[in-house]
Amino acid sequence: MSDLSTTLRRARRLADCAVLAFDPQAQATCWPWWYWTRPDHQRVVELLEADPLLAGPLAEVARAPRDVAAHQRLSLALAEVLAERPEQAGELTAALDVIERSARLGLHLGEELAGLPDADPMTVEQILVGIAASGPGPGTAPAHITVVVPFRAADPHDGRARNLAACLAGLADQDLPRDRYRTVVVESDAEPRWQSALEPHVDRYLFAFNPGPFNKSWAVNCGVVHGGGPDELVCVLDGDVLPDAGFLRRGAGRFAHDPTLQVHWPYRDIIFADPASSDRAVAMRCLKGLPAVDHATLRGVFLRRPPGGCIWVRRHLFDRIAGLDERFEGWGGEDNDFAWRADFLGGVERFGDTLVHLHHTRAHPDPDTPPPTRSPDHHWCTWYPTTPIGDLTKYRPAD
Repeated sequence: MSDLSTTLRRARRLADCAVLAFDPQAQATCWPWWYWTRPDHQRVVELLEADPLLAGPLAEVARAPRDVAAHQRLSLALAEVLAERPEQAGELTAALDVIERSARLGLHLGEELAGLPDADPMTVEQILVGIAASGPGPGTAPAHITVVVPFRAADPHDGRARNLAACLAGLADQDLPRDRYRTVVVESDAEPRWQSALEPHVDRYLFAFNPGPFNKSWAVNCGVVHGGGPDELVCVLDGDVLPDAGFLRRGAGRFAHDPTLQVHWPYRDIIFADPASSDRAVAMRCLKGLPAVDHATLRGVFLRRPPGGCIWVRRHLFDRIAGLDERFEGWGGEDNDFAWRADFLGGVERFGDTLVHLHHTRAHPDPDTPPPTRSPDHHWCTWYPTTPIGDLTKYRPAD
């Protein structure tokens, strides 16, 4: 890499750090990963504030962290400092190196954002119109792939239902024959709020009664046990992911290419698109019918090598390790636990796709409150159920 290209890359990454430091919405998207490196980002801001050439562009970013032009002006000013002031360049580069070695969260700023028009938000009904389930249905002849999507959207306005509709539209538009896969949605809530909207557009809709904290593990197990058929592959997919047209072909093709492959994450990074970019992505994929969303048209944050979002596994391995650990309730941990147990017996591999995660409303956490995490002595990798998994009566009161 030439000196000029290195300087420009570092300038842009430093500007990215500044944007993250002033964008609460971006921070809330992946709060734990922001919280743990917040002091490192603040160090970059302090260095920028101390330089008269950089303080002005930094102030613009602070006032409008989502302004692409402000980001560009700060990047240009940083490139000048890095090229012409060796002492300051050394401090800035050292601060950036700390972040690049430790941070898993970064700014995604598409190259083609400038001047892109906003898209009107689409409703669940607008997205689902014309999408009909046409797969093999549950419990019939093998379809090769069962796609299980666990779901809850108690608030009709938080974006999760829109995201699931877009996910299903993406799954309906695959370059894989439709009889090769079945789609199973598991709505786990106090009541089947979205059954009438969703059921006509999936191969199997399941309602899993649970009025308490969302239990993704149990919902997935219900979907595999009760929604699938005798299929070879299981794809567990979050309902906020927008799949491109080649998503299922690539995922299944990796098993065909390597018969020893047992389980894999299809991606390295996930882009969490911001609200405007999410509306644009849904319009591109679901209204215009584009086979994929150009990442250069998206703004948001990316998370490096996370454990969730999507995982593929051969059904025999899923059964052998008894699926996901149903003792996980509430946020976090179940994806790690499943992958660790699957890795022990099957060896998890990771491939180079980039998933697009659509925006939904999140609570903005107290910036001084540590993120919720499972304790080190949590029951990691100890799932040995003595009763069948995916019991749909698990949370129903006894008669």
